[in-house]
Amino acid sequence: MTTADNEPAGAERWAAAARLAAGQSDDSLLRRRTRVFVWAGALVLISWAVGVVMALVLPSTIGSTDAGGDDAQLVQLVLLLLGLVVGIVGFVWAYRSGHHITRWRSVSSPLSRAEQRSVRRQIAGREPIDDEHADIVAAVAVQNRRATLGILPIFGAAMLFAASTAVSTDSLAIKLLELVASLAFVVGLVQLAFQYRRAGRFLSERPLS
Repeated sequence: MTTADNEPAGAERWAAAARLAAGQSDDSLLRRRTRVFVWAGALVLISWAVGVVMALVLPSTIGSTDAGGDDAQLVQLVLLLLGLVVGIVGFVWAYRSGHHITRWRSVSSPLSRAEQRSVRRQIAGREPIDDEHADIVAAVAVQNRRATLGILPIFGAAMLFAASTAVSTDSLAIKLLELVASLAFVVGLVQLAFQYRRAGRFLSERPLS
């Protein structure tokens, strides 16, 4: 069961989640959106710094003129183009179809971490349903299924980018790094599949009113 429901702050959080579930906005949306942008900017800067360090430290394979190098560059280009097409087209589809759920528009975003964890456990069937907030939990399950479908093209594009990097280099370290990244994407896809199935089972047992 969720906790802190009787506290004023807890009641306000659930009320904000209910407004988001109804398609309305809430007062803290701007703050949550700013927080997401800050984290995204920090991630971009960290990724850029890591890329610069790797380019300086790891040996460069640019300048290879043999046939094998030309073939590898061609395969890299094809994989990059495929990744761009899959990523861009997939994002546009997800955005236009409502499968792209921004973090600040997530129904569960106003809730505390403990409350969000409780909602996830209810959807997974590991915790009794909180009848007082059952509609909000169901709305979260619906969003989870839509967001899962919307993120699949991004996963596909990322795996294509990782493959393009792996085939274009002779560095064993980079190849291993891309292999680990690809395995991480596969693990993420498996987790998304379980999440999608759990949400579907929850909704089939307790459909939205």
